[in-house]
Amino acid sequence: MGGARYGSRNDDDALASVQRALDQGITLFDTALAYGVGHSESLMGRALQGHWDEVVLVTKTGIVPNERADAFFRDSRPHVLREQCEASLRELGTDRIDVYLIHWPDPDTPIDETMRAMEELQNAGKIGHVGVSNYSTAQMNEARAVTTLVANQVGYHMLDRRKQDEIIPYCARHDIGVMAYGSLAHGVLTGTFSADPQFDDDDWRKSGQAFGLPLFDPAFLPDTLEAVDEVTDAAARVHLTTAQLALRWVLEEPAVSTALVGFRTPAEVDAAVAAVQADVPADVMASADSAAQTAYARLRAAELPISEVGPLRRTT
Repeated sequence: MGGARYGSRNDDDALASVQRALDQGITLFDTALAYGVGHSESLMGRALQGHWDEVVLVTKTGIVPNERADAFFRDSRPHVLREQCEASLRELGTDRIDVYLIHWPDPDTPIDETMRAMEELQNAGKIGHVGVSNYSTAQMNEARAVTTLVANQVGYHMLDRRKQDEIIPYCARHDIGVMAYGSLAHGVLTGTFSADPQFDDDDWRKSGQAFGLPLFDPAFLPDTLEAVDEVTDAAARVHLTTAQLALRWVLEEPAVSTALVGFRTPAEVDAAVAAVQADVPADVMASADSAAQTAYARLRAAELPISEVGPLRRTT
């Protein structure tokens, strides 16, 4: 919302979607200063004015754009966090961020320095709770030695289960909520995805990669979509869409506090809410899970090293 990373967008539709979400009882909204370099936060702030006491607002810090805003660098130094917090508060039009996340780990800044800066913002009343995003268990250990973490936002969906091995069990043991991003596999699990998607030039999916997995790579996508067809068939047995069953799958994980979905239209909000309320028999879920697991295994075998995933390391 408010950025061009997923191709064309419509601000009026985005605002209407947030209003529909509020009407439907959705209470958590996630954004980041990096999304649209402030425009997403500005839109979110407009949409949530008058509702701050009813919602949990999550935003993120710790990555900075280059001059053209076509690349981002990890930077969690204390002065950057302070500056970005003030910028986010201005864009949102509020005086407090409910949950503030470090967007990506910064290997060039000691985690204890980063977390002490986050505690300072908390003590000043500018943020309510501290969280992280894309942190490993070792990085969470370092962070927790300084402050309490309430959330780790990580990629998790039927076609990306890498966080099941260590991250999710760790979060469950330490009462850290898992915020699952990419619940619909960035569009692949909507049931409407083409084997030859025509991405806009500024759409990040054009690279073929999704956080280290070749999710959109033409060499993998046709086989992946065959598995998605099986998910669609399973969903149809209980009168759900592919996306609804995929969302239910994420929510079946007890450690997941919220399954994030990017809404383009109010109708998509309604569909997601219906998925939350749906009852999916175990055999239907097992059938969909098995098909998606096979596709995930193929993708996982071609995974990129973690050093090649996410924003760049800064050079100074």
